[in-house]
Amino acid sequence: MGNMFKLAAILFLVGGIAAGSLAFFNSFTKPAIEKLKAETETKAREYVLSGLVPEDKISSVIYEKDSLEIQKGSYEYFYKVKENETALNHIAYIFLAKGSGFSGVIETMVCTDSQFKINRIKVLKHTETPGLGAEAQTIKYGDEEPFFETWFKGKNSLKVVVEKDDSNSPDKVQSLTGATITTRAICKSINAYTELVKKNIENSVPVVYVGDADTVVSYDHEKAMAQQDSIRKANAQVTEGGGK
Repeated sequence: MGNMFKLAAILFLVGGIAAGSLAFFNSFTKPAIEKLKAETETKAREYVLSGLVPEDKISSVIYEKDSLEIQKGSYEYFYKVKENETALNHIAYIFLAKGSGFSGVIETMVCTDSQFKINRIKVLKHTETPGLGAEAQTIKYGDEEPFFETWFKGKNSLKVVVEKDDSNSPDKVQSLTGATITTRAICKSINAYTELVKKNIENSVPVVYVGDADTVVSYDHEKAMAQQDSIRKANAQVTEGGGK
């Protein structure tokens, strides 16, 4: 009995040391991992936007960060893109679409124009089978981008579909050889997230960003304008009254 308590105490001590060590090293590695992830996503946004905006102007476009409610109480970000600060209209929408593939979650950075036509996509993360689903990131010799990603250019992001599922669709794409599940997951995730973006755009009001883009303050533009108009009228009445 004494040996059992002794072994239990040793296991408890070893487990505590291991947990403490993991927490200690995580405190150092987590910021670096998050920084690398942010840099990767920034480069991906510029990549998927290229072609829609001249290369020499990509670094100066305005990204308006907004949120999507994926599930009740669960939010993710997307970006509404303007060519410059004085532009009135958005030229693109960029979002990270997530869907379940054959072996896990696939994350795809997507850029559409204002009519939701796909400009470019970039598969950022997956755990698909090498030689099959993993071909989504393969760049063939002589090419500058993965052949799979080029299939999505110009397709309607709301309707892009695997050819096997709808061979008559003008927005169909081929499936990767032996990896229809992977291709279908990417198509469906793009459809789903585009629907959320479209809904947000249709229901949105202008947004003001205070500080960095992570702090968002939204307001009702029409209400604000009505209040300003009311103040102007009140000031005019005061001025007229003072002149009598």
